[in-house]
Amino acid sequence: MDNPKIVSIKNICSIYEIPISFIDELVEYEFVEIKGENKKRYIKTKDLNKFEKIIRLHFDLNINMEGIDVINNLLNKIDKLEKENLKLKNMLSFFD
Repeated sequence: MDNPKIVSIKNICSIYEIPISFIDELVEYEFVEIKGENKKRYIKTKDLNKFEKIIRLHFDLNINMEGIDVINNLLNKIDKLEKENLKLKNMLSFFD
């Protein structure tokens, strides 16, 4: 399947040298969404950055899935707060 918007799990595991069981854990914790079934499973290319961050956290820094979940939640909250802060700054500059 030559769809530039998806990458096969088999290729990802080969490139990053990770076991398929790690992908299954990511799906279980709902960190990534997998399309397809059994041998022909795919991840969206837009999710690759998040996927790579998780790989680095787990394999390079030895952080378990629960720790990654906490980090992911905190990063999402920071992102939300940054967006809210920007919105408030824009509103404030409008009134200046």
